[in-house]
Amino acid sequence: MATQDESHLTSSSQSLYTSTSTLPNSKLCSQIYKSASQLFLTRRLQESLNTLAPILTTPATTDDVQIANGDSSASALAPIAFASSNVRIKVWNLYITLLSNIVDLGPEEGKIEFGQKEWKAIVAKVRDGSIWEEIVQTGYQALEGSVDADVIYNLGTLLLTHCASQTLNQQRLETYLSTYHQPDLDVAAYMENSSTGPRRLTRNGGTDTPKDLAARVKIIELFTLHVLPQNGEWDYAAEFIRLSEVLDEERKEVFLQTLDELKDEKERGNQRAAELQREKEAEIERQIKEAEEKQKAASATEKTQKISNGHQRTSSEVDYGIDKSHPTGATKNRLAKGGDKPIQAGDNKKPKSSGATTARRTGFPQPSSSSKNVAEREKPVSSVSRRILFFYNLLRNILRQIQHSVAGNPMAFLRTILFTLSFLLALSRQDVRARIQRLTNSSWQKIRGTVGMGMKVSYI
Repeated sequence: MATQDESHLTSSSQSLYTSTSTLPNSKLCSQIYKSASQLFLTRRLQESLNTLAPILTTPATTDDVQIANGDSSASALAPIAFASSNVRIKVWNLYITLLSNIVDLGPEEGKIEFGQKEWKAIVAKVRDGSIWEEIVQTGYQALEGSVDADVIYNLGTLLLTHCASQTLNQQRLETYLSTYHQPDLDVAAYMENSSTGPRRLTRNGGTDTPKDLAARVKIIELFTLHVLPQNGEWDYAAEFIRLSEVLDEERKEVFLQTLDELKDEKERGNQRAAELQREKEAEIERQIKEAEEKQKAASATEKTQKISNGHQRTSSEVDYGIDKSHPTGATKNRLAKGGDKPIQAGDNKKPKSSGATTARRTGFPQPSSSSKNVAEREKPVSSVSRRILFFYNLLRNILRQIQHSVAGNPMAFLRTILFTLSFLLALSRQDVRARIQRLTNSSWQKIRGTVGMGMKVSYI
C-alpha cells in the first residue's frame, strides 16, 4: 500500500511538473512552491517533498529546460537554478524546513510516513551535512559564494540543530564568509544583473542590497555566537567579530558583550555540572559509609546475641538458695540427730503433754511457774539464733554464688543488678507495697490457722 501511495504521489508531482514545464522557470517554480507549501501546512510532508522534487533535481531529459531557457549549457542544472532570486530563496527555505520536520518525526513516525529506508536516507543526508553540498551543486553551479545568504543561514541553522558536531558547519560558513569582503550596495547593478533571461551566477552571492547585508549580519551572528562557541572557539569568535568589515562598531560591541555572556553562562553551567557531580559522588560515598556502618552494627549485634545465647544456660541455672555443699547449722543439727525429717509445728507440745501426763501418773510434783517462764524465754532465744544463723549462711552462699557468677558471666551479674533495681523501683510504689502487705497478711493468717490446727490435733 505504501509503495502504491508513493508511486501515486510521484506520478502526481510528475504530472504537475509536466503540465507546467512549458512555463518560464520562475512561474513553474512559483506554482510548485505554492502547492508544496499548502501540503506542508497540512502536515502532508511526503506529498510536499515529492511535489518539490522535480524542480530540485536535474531532469533526465533536458529538452524542456533548453526550450524554456534557450541555453543548452543549462542542462546540468535543476530548474530551480534559473528561477528568480525571491522564488529560489522561498523554494530552498521550504525544502530545508521540510527536511528539518522530517528528521523531527522520529523513527516510528518516519517509518510510517516515508518508510524506514527513505527516512533513514533523509536523516543521514541532514546529519552528515551532505545537504549543503547537494544544494550548492544542484542550484548554484557548485559556486559556494553564489548561494543566497538566506539559504546559507537556514542551512547553518539546520546543521546546528541536527548535527552532533559543528566542525563541518564551521568549515562551510568559513568558506562562504571568505568569498566576500565589504558589500557593494549598487542597486542599479543589481537590477541589471536580475534582468530577464538566463540568470548569470557570480561569486558575490547576490548580497548587494541592504536586505542581503542584513542576511550577512545574521550569518555572522550564527557563526560567531552559536557555531564557534559549540566548538569551543571563544577567542576565534571574538577576534572574528573585531576584524569583521561587515559589522559596525555598535554591532561589534553588542556581539562581543553577548559572546562574553555566553562564555560566562557556559562556565557557570560547567561549574554547576561539576558541583552536581561532586555532590553525587559525595552522596554515593555517604551511602557506602552508612551501609558499612549498618553492616558493622549488625555484625556486633549478631556477635552479642551469640554470646548471650552461649551464657543463657549458665545464667538460667544459677541457684540463689542454700548451697548443698555448705549446709547451715540447723541442717547440721538435723543430720547429727540422724534424720532429715523437718520438725513440725506441733512437735514442741508433745514433750510438754507427755511430761505432764507422766507427772500425774507417777505422782511427782510438777515444775513451778518460774521454771516454765525461764524455759519459755530460752526457747525463743534459741529459735532467733537459729534464724540468724540460717540467714547468715543464706546470705554468705548468695554472695559466694554472685562472686562466681560475676567472674564467669558479667552479663548475668548485670541482669541481676537490673532485676534488683527494678524490684526496688517496684517496691517504691505505694500500691505495690500495699498489695504485698495484703498478700503477706493473708499468708500469715493461713500459717497461723495451720499452726493452731496442728497444735489442737497434737494436744488431742
